[in-house]
Formats: sequence, C-alpha cells, structure tokens
Amino acid sequence: MAYPKVSIIWLNHNSMKILPLVLQSLESFTSIDYPSDRFELIVVDNGSTDGSFERIREFLERRSNLGKKIIRLNKNLGFTGGNNVGFMARDRESKYVLLLNNDAVLLQHGLKTLVEYSEGFEGLGGLQGVILQYGTRLIDSAGDYVDELLRPYRLGADHEYPWILRKPVYVTFTTGAVALYDVESVLNCVGNKLFLDELFAYYDDIALGLMLWSCGFSSISIPKVVAYHARSSTFRRRKGSSGVYFFERNRIATALISNTRYKHMVLLHAARNIVTAMLKTELDVSKIEARALADGLELGKLLRSRDIFIDLYKAPVMRVEPENLIHYFTSRHMITRYREEWAIKNLERLVVEH
Repeated sequence: MAYPKVSIIWLNHNSMKILPLVLQSLESFTSIDYPSDRFELIVVDNGSTDGSFERIREFLERRSNLGKKIIRLNKNLGFTGGNNVGFMARDRESKYVLLLNNDAVLLQHGLKTLVEYSEGFEGLGGLQGVILQYGTRLIDSAGDYVDELLRPYRLGADHEYPWILRKPVYVTFTTGAVALYDVESVLNCVGNKLFLDELFAYYDDIALGLMLWSCGFSSISIPKVVAYHARSSTFRRRKGSSGVYFFERNRIATALISNTRYKHMVLLHAARNIVTAMLKTELDVSKIEARALADGLELGKLLRSRDIFIDLYKAPVMRVEPENLIHYFTSRHMITRYREEWAIKNLERLVVEH
C-alpha cells in the first residue's frame, strides 16, 4: 500500500514513578513496521518538574534514526492542551495523527494495521484497535460507547481477548490512549486542534468523538490488537480525586451542549452524588462533587456561548429506557449488567459494512 504520513503525538507529565514503562513506550516507536520517513514522533512535555523530561530527552537523543520533535511546555496544559500543541506542530503533510499515552506500548504492527484499515473507510473521524491490559490477554478497551446520561462504557473491558470481537464496529468514540484520527476530519469539525482546551483532562476523547459524529465523521473500532495499556498509571480517577472532579465537570458540560433527552437526569445524578457523600460524612468528596456540578454548569454555558453543539443521536449511543433510569441512582451493578447486555445484543447491528 501507499504509506500516508502520520504524526504520532506522545504526551508526558511527571512520569518518573513509571519511567521504565515510559521508556518502553518510546522504545516501541523504534521498531514500528512502517517506513521511517512516513511517520514522525512529537513528544510534548507538560511542564514536568520531577526529572522525567530530562531522562526522556536523553533517551530520545540516542535514537538518531527516529524522526522526532521535542516540545517542552512551561506549565501543565492538561491532556487537552498538551495534545493540541502537538497537533499544531504536526507535519502539514500528515494525513493522520496517532495519540499514544506514555503508559501505552504500541505493537510492532500497530500503526500499519490502524492505517491500513483507516484507508478503507469513507468519512472516518477516528479509529482504534483492541488495546489489552498491560502484560495480559484481558481487554482494556475495544472502543467506547456512551449512554443517554453521557456515561461511558468500555467495550470488552476485562474480558479475555477476542471475546465477541470479530468485525469492525461503529463506536461512540475512540479512546485517547491509543487512537488514530483523520486530520482533515478534525480540521473540518473542530478546527486546528484536537480537543476543547477547557476540558483539561478526562472526557476529552468522548467530547471529540461526539463532535466528529455531529459533523458526519464516524468513529470505528477494529478487532485487531494494536497496543498494551497500563491504565491510569499517571492520573488516577479515585473517589475525591481531581480526576473525579474533571470527569464529572466535563460530563455535565458536555450534556449541556448536547440534545440528550435526559439532560435534567444528568444534573440530578450529580446532585445525588453530593448528597450521598454528605450522608457518608465524606465531606471532602461532597465538596469536590459540588464544585464539579457548579463548574460544569459554568463550562457548559461558556461552550454554548461559542455555539458548540453536539447532536448526541447522530452517534451510536446506548439508549436508556425510562424504566431503567432508577438503576443509575440505586445499583451500579445493574448499570454494568445493562450496558454489557446492550453491547452483546447490538454489536452485530453496529458492524461496519465496507
């Protein structure tokens, strides 16, 4: 095949605690089964202060055969801002950009597989392969869906590969940990950046996938393993953490700029989280949840003022029947089971015909 140019964006921030994994991620680029003059590596350091940037730069300087750009930022611009800097620094000949987390390792054939499939699809926005949990045969993500309350579901998560994955399928969004995006589609839909800067971290790839679908560009997952991922090695989403704050804030804001029929339920669910934390006397958690709700409302208002709108129903989303809404307030186990059953029931309907 003809090999289109690809810009690989690789983001770092204070990764000294997982440095061996980070260097393994970088090393994976040196053995890619793809012509060396047809891809470039763009390393963006998000204002690291722990010495990891210096170690990464030293490591890369010894790989003279690897085409690379190294950008160091003065402060942490988040996942969104850092990747946007990388996107703007891309070679203007690049047809695709590949995002790879610094806690993910690309397989030798990974890039070639993603590009080969992408070249066969019309109207593509983003594409991903199967990502396995680091060092296992368990699925980390095989694409993602969101439901009408804007809550995500990782297809195949924790199942042993290949599970029920046999054909390419449409998904709501491709996970930003390892995803290939069509540059022209992004430029036409979002502008000269990948993500909404204001989101900072978490929910960024979800918003991007929904925006691409709103513009008529699809997101697709293929049943081929392309990478391993040690999820949340650098930024965990624990109860009461900044990760929870950003996730909830951004989910609320995204709901407000969408046409979901359950917008009010998203807000009610956020209020429920605040009350639940207070009843458990988890005051720090309740404060974070309350701040996420207030800031999410403000962020949603800001994004609306910029005429950003998401037509949720142009994307493949998990429909939530009214009688099942109660589970979102009472039983996490029932929600998990409902989503799993939905995926198994609907996957054949979502197969990409080409």
